[in-house]
Amino acid sequence: FCGRDLGRLSHLRMSDLEQRRLLKRLDACLKRPENQLCADCPSRQPRWASVNLGIFICTNCSGIHRSLGVHISFVRSTTLDTWKEKQVVDMETMGNDRANAYWEARLPPGAKPTSSALPVVEKYIRAKYERKMYADSTRDGPTRGDGSGGSVASAPAVAPAVAPAAAPAAAPMGGGLGDLLDV
Repeated sequence: FCGRDLGRLSHLRMSDLEQRRLLKRLDACLKRPENQLCADCPSRQPRWASVNLGIFICTNCSGIHRSLGVHISFVRSTTLDTWKEKQVVDMETMGNDRANAYWEARLPPGAKPTSSALPVVEKYIRAKYERKMYADSTRDGPTRGDGSGGSVASAPAVAPAVAPAAAPAAAPMGGGLGDLLDV
C-alpha cells in the first residue's frame, strides 16, 4: 500500500464506524413505543423509514411510499441503506406519534386501516400524504421534538424544519431545452 491508499482505507473505516453509530441511533428510535408499529398500518416492528416525513413504516407500506415519489416520501431501509447525520436527526426529532399528530389530525373514526391489506393501505396512504385529506390545516407541518422521544404534548414546540418554498420566478420562454429543464 502507498500512503494514499492507507488514507482511503482509514477514511472508509471511519465512514463505516460513523454508519454503525448512525444505524445504532436509528435502532434506538425504532425501540421507542411510538415507533413499534408502522405509521400507516398495524404491522409491528417497522424496518423502513420515510426520511422527509420522519416516520417508520413496514415493508409493504415502504413500497407504497416509494410509488408516491421522493418529492412526497423519501424511503430508506433502517438496516440496509447508508444514512446521513441530518437524516438521523430528522428521524430522532419526529417519529410516528409526532408525524401522525399532524397527518392524522382530521382523521375520521375508522378511516385508518385495521389490516395490512395492500389495496386498502395504498388508498389510505395516498389520501393521507398526496391529498393531505387528514392533515392539520392550521399548521404548516408536523412539530419536531428535541429527539428525546417524548410525547407530542410534553415536548416543546419547535418551528417546522423546512419553511414553505417560495414560488419560482417566471423565466423568459425562449423555446430552448433550457426552458424544458428549468435551468
